[in-house]
Amino acid sequence: NIEFFSINSISKNYSYLQNKVNTNYWFYYLIFFLVYFFISVFALPLAAILCILIGSLYGFIAGIILASFASSLGALMCFLLARYLFKDFIENKFAKTLKTINKGILQDGVYYLFFVRMTPVFPFFLINLLFSVTKIKTFTFYIISQIGMLLGTALFINAGTQISKIKSLEDILDMYVILSLILIALLPIIIKKLLNFLKFKLLKVLKNY
Repeated sequence: NIEFFSINSISKNYSYLQNKVNTNYWFYYLIFFLVYFFISVFALPLAAILCILIGSLYGFIAGIILASFASSLGALMCFLLARYLFKDFIENKFAKTLKTINKGILQDGVYYLFFVRMTPVFPFFLINLLFSVTKIKTFTFYIISQIGMLLGTALFINAGTQISKIKSLEDILDMYVILSLILIALLPIIIKKLLNFLKFKLLKVLKNY
């Protein structure tokens, strides 16, 4: 039932769920890991609320380890399925968008993937599909994805640890939080541009001597 995955439902059933987890901690830890993994593979619209549930049941550290690895491994599986099974379809369907992504990768390398992972306006499922047909290496995609999704995951896990104070998703994803994530995502690209600019200036100065 989709209503089970709601803020109100989690709040009401928290004690019951916590007793289940306390009775068989690692069994339910594995169950939540597998559920989150498949949600990430198929991009079901339950990831945020499941993150909150995991945070409420397992706390911040154990919760973020579970959610971070389940989501990044799920994204990797989606990436691999798309790369080896649906490459031609994706290239034909998203030809114009892929030109933009390839240009971004060419200019900013892995920083570009980090940027789109950190920015909430880009659907993660679409990122998995589109990057699968670029030249990015599988291991690079996995590592950057895990790092890029970490802050967003931590945001929801932390909200879960304070479940009694959370009434809706809007309490978490307000405009200030989204803006902060975007600014953090832009930081590596800004630093890279700044370093390239300083390097250019330094070479220009050296040529004059």
